[in-house]
Amino acid sequence: MRKYIWLLYTGLAFIFSGILAQALSLDSPLPGILISIGGVTKIIFLTLTLRQAKVRPGYEMLFLLFGLGFIILGAQLRNNDVPMVLAMTATVVGASLKLLFLFVIIRKLRTARIKSRQNN
Repeated sequence: MRKYIWLLYTGLAFIFSGILAQALSLDSPLPGILISIGGVTKIIFLTLTLRQAKVRPGYEMLFLLFGLGFIILGAQLRNNDVPMVLAMTATVVGASLKLLFLFVIIRKLRTARIKSRQNN
């Protein structure tokens, strides 16, 4: 995991840059491109980390998928003529599910690391 941590930070930097560009009201495709590059970089980090730790993803991937789905839904609702409460609720639920995913996957990775140390 530590070997690829730079991928995580790079992905987060791209995502925050995209959000900042969006907040500055840039009417170009740049914010979307930056956010997409950041997301792909984080997916690569996750894949490499899981392969290195020899951990098989399980139910926690549903948290990630549903979390992303709710965040995308919240973004789409903000662009439509829908009360902002619904858009914010979808976004908060999505972010919460993604945080739950992180919590579960970190616990799983730590457990795998402890087991591998005990076997050696």
